[in-house]
Amino acid sequence: MNKCAIVSFGLLLSAGFCFAKQNAVSAGPFQFGNVLTPLATVSLKTAEISAFMPGKNVLFVVGGDKVVEVVDLSNPGLPKKVAETQVPGNASSVTVHGDLVAVSLLEDEEWRDGQVQVMRYTDSLETIGVYKVCSQPDMLTFTPDGKKLLVACEGSPSADFAEDPEGGVAILSVKNAGKAELWKKAELTVARFNRLDTAGLKKAGVRAPGAQGFVKSLEPEYITVSGDSRWAWVSLQENNAIAKLDVAAKKIVKVFPLGYIDHSQPGSMLDAVSDGMIEMKNYPLRGLRQPDGIASFAIGDKYYVLTANEGAPVNDYKAWTDVTTPLMLAEQGRLDRSVFTDSLLNELKDLSVSNLERCNAGRRTHASDNCPYMYAFGSRSVSIFDGEKGSLVWDSHEMFERILAKIAPEYFNWNSKKNKVKMDKRSSDKGCEPENVTVGEVGYKRYAFVGLERTSGIAVVDVTDIEQGNLLKVRSPEDYRGPKVVDYYLDPLDRGPEGILFIPADKSPLADQALLVVGYEYSKTLTIYQVK
Repeated sequence: MNKCAIVSFGLLLSAGFCFAKQNAVSAGPFQFGNVLTPLATVSLKTAEISAFMPGKNVLFVVGGDKVVEVVDLSNPGLPKKVAETQVPGNASSVTVHGDLVAVSLLEDEEWRDGQVQVMRYTDSLETIGVYKVCSQPDMLTFTPDGKKLLVACEGSPSADFAEDPEGGVAILSVKNAGKAELWKKAELTVARFNRLDTAGLKKAGVRAPGAQGFVKSLEPEYITVSGDSRWAWVSLQENNAIAKLDVAAKKIVKVFPLGYIDHSQPGSMLDAVSDGMIEMKNYPLRGLRQPDGIASFAIGDKYYVLTANEGAPVNDYKAWTDVTTPLMLAEQGRLDRSVFTDSLLNELKDLSVSNLERCNAGRRTHASDNCPYMYAFGSRSVSIFDGEKGSLVWDSHEMFERILAKIAPEYFNWNSKKNKVKMDKRSSDKGCEPENVTVGEVGYKRYAFVGLERTSGIAVVDVTDIEQGNLLKVRSPEDYRGPKVVDYYLDPLDRGPEGILFIPADKSPLADQALLVVGYEYSKTLTIYQVK
């Protein structure tokens, strides 16, 4: 029997659909709107994270190897690799300010203290300073004023948990952004988490995975900085939280828990079963957001933070994991069997769920101690949070998977990493998996660009108006005025979007046209899109 999926009114899509797997598979590309137009693609060694230098019209690209690749973007329709520079470590991130280029460098044993290398680019890269900063330096970014370089020190443990360094945010500072030679002796500070209210944060919902206590469980992943360089927000992916950094004080001042999506509610359906069919349903599941990439923007003097809610099970270590299965939770007597019947447990048998969360721990509100819900990793969505309060403003809920099912059902929740078109393969494992997000303004519009890692493709969300963003509470589509998905572009030849770079029209090599540059990790391709 064919299983059907109907597009919910909350998605603002007008038609329903019913899909069963077909024999022929379309090669694509597929598109939902018309905001993105691909201009060119170039194959590289790395093709993950890129940074743009407007004065030279060049891109610097890294991707975990000991090399920085340089791409000439003076003609966005014909990008060309012009050079590569060897670096003394595995380059995990790159950032640009003026004529300066900085890269974070991981050791082969990633838990060890890594380095940041600061270089100046004229016609080639010249090293100015190299700094040993912290354990596992990952994403890094210059502040907009150019006076500081912020580095996410992830501090992941060794495979056997024998080593578990503290995470933090490394801050390299100079007094004058216009003097490159000052980066020969920048001041280094590492902002740590050891002065936080541990008990209060855990009670509020900040997760503490691992075997070495709360502080060592905090692992910074990604950083976004306010336009005035005063504040930075840092994603703590495994902890399902965001930290707020006072940049001038070099101090972490707040940590916000990010909560979950309740997949039992209308408008929050998902396909949680990898059975070769598309079937969006409500389940007694709570999807932990656990964002990887984040971005920020301001409306007036108020800041908002966008989160790409990928999900992050801790299952890379032999010594500890927070991953279990529905059947194991049932065998441990932790589930309400009136909700989780044998039939439902069998349906969800391949779903990875968390064993860390306890049902209403410390504040039980139902008669039984057994849970009427489970926690899944990732919410398959993008969210907007208040940058000061940490409160949720908006969430895309089921939008991405609904649209993918509509425009490219053969590629619905496929695993693009393996480059085999097996639709629905990832439905029981984080689904479309939003990996990264950036934000940019085009004319009078503000767009969020979201990369969906495993299913690939770029979703474009219009976030111009966020004040009326609760799509689950309006009476009809005509009443809705909040964020909405306006485009989704998927070319199966470009697989695994990792880094997403927006180039505004006033800095673009294409006259008066904004660009989007996406690094595809799996296919090792860098694609340039025109944005309209």
